[in-house]
Amino acid sequence: MIRLPRPVYIAWRVLESLGQVATRFVNAAMFGGSTHQSTSARAHIEQWPKGRARIDRFFRLFGQADHCAVSWAFEVDDARKTLALNDARENR
Repeated sequence: MIRLPRPVYIAWRVLESLGQVATRFVNAAMFGGSTHQSTSARAHIEQWPKGRARIDRFFRLFGQADHCAVSWAFEVDDARKTLALNDARENR
């Protein structure tokens, strides 16, 4: 893993967060989905063949294979971490 200088890392994380907000907005505003789910994760879960293929093809340009499945797995993992954190706070 490449270690970035802190200002570059912060800028990268902010851009990544903005991308996540944008895809959640698209899912909610254009497709009537939840703001808690990205368009990619929804395409994976609901098996949108054309949408999923287009999204995956776009992200292959950046070296990520099967982006929709990865996105869904990331969101599930993130939800589990949030639940574990909440459980830990309740058990203090």
